[in-house]
Amino acid sequence: MSMPSYMSEPWFALLQAACAARSRKQVADALAVSAPVVSQVLNASGKYGAGQAKTDKLAERVLHTYGRYPCPHLSEQKAETVVLSADECRAFAHRPAPAGSPRDMQHWQACLQCQHKGHTAPPAPKSPQAPRPRVLHIHPQHPQE
Repeated sequence: MSMPSYMSEPWFALLQAACAARSRKQVADALAVSAPVVSQVLNASGKYGAGQAKTDKLAERVLHTYGRYPCPHLSEQKAETVVLSADECRAFAHRPAPAGSPRDMQHWQACLQCQHKGHTAPPAPKSPQAPRPRVLHIHPQHPQE
């Protein structure tokens, strides 16, 4: 049986590295997917191994969570390409406006215009599910004889 084509893509290597550094459950939580999905993709089993399930959304989540991005602002200041992890980029771009340092303010303002800001946005919080309505089962009374 041949290996699925997604296993040779860059996002898959990022997923493998993330799972080597932490548990699959922690990685799944960070990606907002279930641990079995992560395991099936890594092992090419289930619908993923059979080619019946797409990996597009998972690939996007992996890249946005564990990817690396060149920082135009820091690269311009250092005259060399500075690459940040998604977490580092997220920490700069998605924080409140810094008031204490002009340098931090310039960086934050540059992040507002950066093409990578949308890619590193923190995951949207899940809205809590409304409680399920209670169903009362009314049984007809049996006449007693």
